[in-house]
Formats: sequence, structure tokens, C-alpha cells
Amino acid sequence: KLNMAKKDIIFYVLILVLIILFLWQWLSKGTLINQLNELQKDNKDLNLLSGLGPLRSAHLHADVKVYINGRSIDFSQRKYQLASRFIHFEEGIGDVVHTHAIGLTIGHLFKSLGGDINNNCIILEDESYCNEAENKLKFYINGQPNNEFDNYVIKNLDKYLISYGSGDESEIQKQLDSITNLAPKYSLQK
Repeated sequence: KLNMAKKDIIFYVLILVLIILFLWQWLSKGTLINQLNELQKDNKDLNLLSGLGPLRSAHLHADVKVYINGRSIDFSQRKYQLASRFIHFEEGIGDVVHTHAIGLTIGHLFKSLGGDINNNCIILEDESYCNEAENKLKFYINGQPNNEFDNYVIKNLDKYLISYGSGDESEIQKQLDSITNLAPKYSLQK
């Protein structure tokens, strides 16, 4: 009978351990699920406050050229490719920006590249180029001057020129003429 009691105790201890493990697993998963739910709520609130849609809420393409002191920035370089899942250059193409969420702006593009832009300055690779006596920052959408700069929401098939320097009208026209027409090709590939 003593041997049988030992086996019963071992059996009940094993059952108790299994119940404790099951409860621990169940409670920890519940906590994990709660944490994931909270993260989803936070993400939704951030999207709402920022005006951005969730990832994959859009798939837009726009042609873009950026000139600093007459020199075109080559966004086909690896350091500029796929900088963000939301907005980026890809496939070694530096002339077409791809957006994957509603509400993304020119400002978001530059922030994704580690820079910034506003109506006074453009910052790229830790260099600031700000309006001064002869050098000015200019922004064109589909060939027309625009003052929205960082706040302009990217639209499908738009063409953007951002130019900093002392360029006269003929230089600006050459820069505008250099903007590619590749965005329609990528929009068809969705």
C-alpha cells in the first residue's frame, strides 16, 4: 500500500504540474494577445492622427527629380533603395517613388531617406541647403510651381521637381524636361 500511495502522489503531482503549466501558458497567451490588440489600437490611433493609411492602403507611383546646385541626386544608389516599406525607390530605379499607404507626402519621402524638406531648406545626407540671397529652394508639380513642399500628398502619376540653387528659368526648364515618364509603367504592374 505504501508503494501505491507513492505512485498516487507522483501521479497527482504530475497532474498538478500539468495544470499549472496549462494555466500559465493560457494566461501568458492571453497577455500576449492583449498586448497585440493594444499595439493594433495604438497603430490605428497613430494612423488616424498622422493622416496616413495603413501599409498597403495605396500603391502609387510618381516621377521625381531632385537637383542641388545644378547636380541631379542619384536615388538609384543602394543607400536610397527600399529605405521604408511605406515609401521608397526600388529596383535600382531612382526616378520613380513608390508609395504603399494613403496620405504620404514629399516630407515623408525625405524623412525615409534620413533627410528633411520644408519651404526653406532641403536636408540630404546631413547637408542642409537653405534659402539665401542667390540660392533658393523651388518645388514644381507637373511643371507648375508649388509652395506645399513637405506637406504635399503624393498622387499617382505626378511629376515632381525639387531644385535648390541659383538656377534661372532656362536651367529650371532643363531640369523639368529631365523628369522621366516611368511612373505609368509601374502603375500598370501593380
